[in-house]
Amino acid sequence: MASPYRDGIVKRLNFGPDIPTPLSFTSGRRGGGWARTPAAPSVPSTPGPPGSAHSGVVRYGLPEEELRGTERRTVSQSRSYRIPSDDECDTDDDATSAAAPVPAVSRPDAVEEQRRLLQQQMEASLETLKQSKQESWRERLAEVEAQLSAKLSLVATAAQRKQDDLLRGDQEQLRQQQARRQEVLQRVSRSHATEASMQEQQIKRLMEQREEERRKEEERRRREREEEERRRERERQEAEKERQRKEEEERQARERKAKEEADKEAERVRQTAEEEADKQRQEAEAKSKKAAAATGAGAHPCLRVSPAAQEQAAQLAARLAEAQAALQPLLEDEGAKKQRRDIEKKMTVHVQQICGTQNQVMVKCQDVYTLLNGLQGVWRTFGVMTLCRKIISQHGLVQQNNKAAFPLALVVVKVSQVVPELMELLLALLHKACPLAVPRAYVHDPARITNNAYYRGMGFEELDDPSAPAGKVFESPDEYASRLEGLMLLYGAIMQADDPNRHGVAHAWSYLARCLNHLPPDRYSAKALIAVLRVAGYALHVRYRGQFTKLLAAMQREYLPGLRATAGDDIGALATVLESYVTDGVFRRPPEGRNMPTFDISSMEGNRA
Repeated sequence: MASPYRDGIVKRLNFGPDIPTPLSFTSGRRGGGWARTPAAPSVPSTPGPPGSAHSGVVRYGLPEEELRGTERRTVSQSRSYRIPSDDECDTDDDATSAAAPVPAVSRPDAVEEQRRLLQQQMEASLETLKQSKQESWRERLAEVEAQLSAKLSLVATAAQRKQDDLLRGDQEQLRQQQARRQEVLQRVSRSHATEASMQEQQIKRLMEQREEERRKEEERRRREREEEERRRERERQEAEKERQRKEEEERQARERKAKEEADKEAERVRQTAEEEADKQRQEAEAKSKKAAAATGAGAHPCLRVSPAAQEQAAQLAARLAEAQAALQPLLEDEGAKKQRRDIEKKMTVHVQQICGTQNQVMVKCQDVYTLLNGLQGVWRTFGVMTLCRKIISQHGLVQQNNKAAFPLALVVVKVSQVVPELMELLLALLHKACPLAVPRAYVHDPARITNNAYYRGMGFEELDDPSAPAGKVFESPDEYASRLEGLMLLYGAIMQADDPNRHGVAHAWSYLARCLNHLPPDRYSAKALIAVLRVAGYALHVRYRGQFTKLLAAMQREYLPGLRATAGDDIGALATVLESYVTDGVFRRPPEGRNMPTFDISSMEGNRA
């Protein structure tokens, strides 16, 4: 069927290399329609007529550049249209004869219809092309990814193999280095061991040589010391023999002289003692009569005291009252408080430093005398009173350690030789603190004396007690007995001192006689007797010999039976102590601490650190 158009129209659409055969619309004498035509071979480009719409080559299919893939930059597709000639249409009749007949339309309508159909075909082709492109892209991407994964796997495998090879190489190199280092260290160690062995052998030889030299030197010095010691020992033995010979001669001479003097003294003492005993008996009888006569004149019926002792105690008490009255203005002067405190501190230090060696006693005597000698007037009296109080305050130490009484007593006796008022004031304070030192005591008869009067008369200390009705209470009997024992030990040590003593052994004899003649046999008088006998019994025995033995025998006969008849918890123990003191002959042995060494053993040159 002939085409309504003069010339045949062929339209071809090229959308890329993925569509091998483009669509073509043919129209001719035998009819027209859309069909796939094989790609036409490349035709050389011929210039078109001037002013034509196509200035380049118009071909069926895609441009050559896109077919070859050289300038594919966008997804825009090239489109070419060519209207075939009548001859070309004739040749295509057979190809288009099978197409569906196309109704005859006018040329403008046919063009519009073809344009519409072409647009629909283009849209369908574009959609198909888009899907095929996406699918191809996805396949290509998957293929590229697979290739990249394979290549990466190969690269990783190669890298791991290379790393393993490098690690094995490094390990082998490190092992070789360690082996070389160990070998070098072994060589160095062997070298050092060899050198150390040689040095050790040299040091050992040197030490052996030095040890041998030291041994020889020690041996030489030892022989020299032994020779020197033997020489000194011979000299010492000779000097000791000479000293012993002289001492023996002196001892024999002293013994002869002492025996003669002792015989004379014993005879004189015996006569004196007999005379004094007779005199004391006469005085006792006269005083007892006088005391009995004075009972109604104010003397307490329970008081037991020797008149002579009472008179002596009254004199000492008057001397103490006089000293206290003189000190009263000084004690009330606030401006002198610092000086009083300084004196008290120094005196406290001196008293506390007194110990049981003759050297220390002499040093402390000198210190105390220097301190007192530097004081004048009432200040001297204050220093003496302070010393007396510090000495008496040591009764607790003396009660626990009896031998501490001897150095304290010796200091008192020696200082009192140059400071006479010391002994008087000390005895006055001692009588005030302990009336049994007079000796003076009261019979505890509740019918004739109250407890408070008895305690005050015996010297019990009054202690502050806010809970008591009067605000004060008396110390317990046990506390009083302990304090009494310490004070009487100190008093007995003062009386037994061998130095020129104005209150010496004769006063101890008088004290014992007055106790046995006047004091009631009770716990406190027994305590006082035991304390005095313990420290002064040996001196009394050395001085009076047989007379002292008779005095002790009289105590056994007259005092002890009355003591045992007294009620009390420790009366039996006190009576046993007095009985054993006589029967065991304790008075024949010097008490511990009486014979003080010249120096303390720890202060001797051989024992110093």
